[in-house]
Amino acid sequence: MILPIDDEYRIMGDKHSWVIQKGRMREGEITWESVSWFTSLESTVNHLGQLMVRTSDAKTLAEALIAIEKIATKLTHALSPKFEVTRKVNIC
Repeated sequence: MILPIDDEYRIMGDKHSWVIQKGRMREGEITWESVSWFTSLESTVNHLGQLMVRTSDAKTLAEALIAIEKIATKLTHALSPKFEVTRKVNIC
């Protein structure tokens, strides 16, 4: 399972663990490097959010709070289930 977050990060899961992967551009293609391993998706998302805040460009507390809000929104959108409901109409 691969859960894309953005061009920089994604979460990959297998039968044993969850992994945060960081994208790198190599020879015109993005390659993914595993950086952290976790046993639960909750821990993975929490760690990724903290990592994204720590590596943000924020210089002040106010900027950090704005970064936190943007990161929380990004993670929420990336990890929200998307469903498409179709309705089959039977015409007799």
